[in-house]
Amino acid sequence: MARGNSMVPFGYEEEQPKRRGTLLVFETFEDWTDHELTIVLELARQRQFNKIVLYPQHEDSLRRMSIACAVPYYKRVKNLEKLVEEAGGKGAGESRITIDTWEGKRKKYTPVDTSLRFLTDKYTSPYFVMMNDHYAVLFAGYKGFEDWIREVRLLVWKRFGVPLPSKLLSYSDRMDFMEENGEEAGGN
Repeated sequence: MARGNSMVPFGYEEEQPKRRGTLLVFETFEDWTDHELTIVLELARQRQFNKIVLYPQHEDSLRRMSIACAVPYYKRVKNLEKLVEEAGGKGAGESRITIDTWEGKRKKYTPVDTSLRFLTDKYTSPYFVMMNDHYAVLFAGYKGFEDWIREVRLLVWKRFGVPLPSKLLSYSDRMDFMEENGEEAGGN
């Protein structure tokens, strides 16, 4: 088998990719408008993420997580698709945004660690997981949290003013915080 060696000029350095990593957004997406999507797109532009994955969760998953959601899964997905389409029309880079509907195909409860395993197998690393403060508190209480916080970087969006537990804050070197308006914030 031929190796395919190629000649390069002396001092050549391979150009590093300008964009890197995948932003995985865990949310209900129940009350999302173009404002919330714009905040996520701006964060992705600032941090130069390669891919944005919006991951709506099924009603059964939300119910088991004690997260209230009155809008059915398929309506939340349709709303997201419409928002992404409108954002693409404004030149926001629609091709980088993906709505992953794997949980809709399963149609049952899917634990967060199973979802993360699926998403990290499917998309390129490094991984950044964006959750609102309510999701982050629940995530910190799960059994596999310590394993996952070593694999991903957590972006906690302080949308609801939920106080963060000490277990979550003990990993503050593996997470960043955003205020409700989308601006980067310091610690808790």
